[in-house]
Amino acid sequence: MDQQAREAFLDEPRTAVLATTGRDGQIHAVPVWFSHEGGVVRIITERGSVKHRNAVRTPRASLCVDERDGSFRYVTVEGPVTVQDSVSYEERLALHVRYRGAEAAKRVVDGGGHEQLVMLHLRPERFIG
Repeated sequence: MDQQAREAFLDEPRTAVLATTGRDGQIHAVPVWFSHEGGVVRIITERGSVKHRNAVRTPRASLCVDERDGSFRYVTVEGPVTVQDSVSYEERLALHVRYRGAEAAKRVVDGGGHEQLVMLHLRPERFIG
């Protein structure tokens, strides 16, 4: 997949699987929502979640985004992860708008909770797919 096709694929609101490494070396793979802007993949998660703790301890991750229709179209992103230890209302709203639409996103995000969240920034070193 060329860069333009990859960017278009990542711009679609798809559920992805984020893989991080646990303390014992086990892989922790979970479905996540993400955004892809300016060459960085952003994932919001709860402060203290397994994803968050793993990213702090072993700051590398892999994100696999696939078509989910049996076509085997996918993009895997691998690279270092940094943690942004606060998420603004606007950042959380933008992610929810991407997946839910403006009205539903506002209803969810207006309920609060963003102060309990962190954002993982995955900086691609390698793409597969």
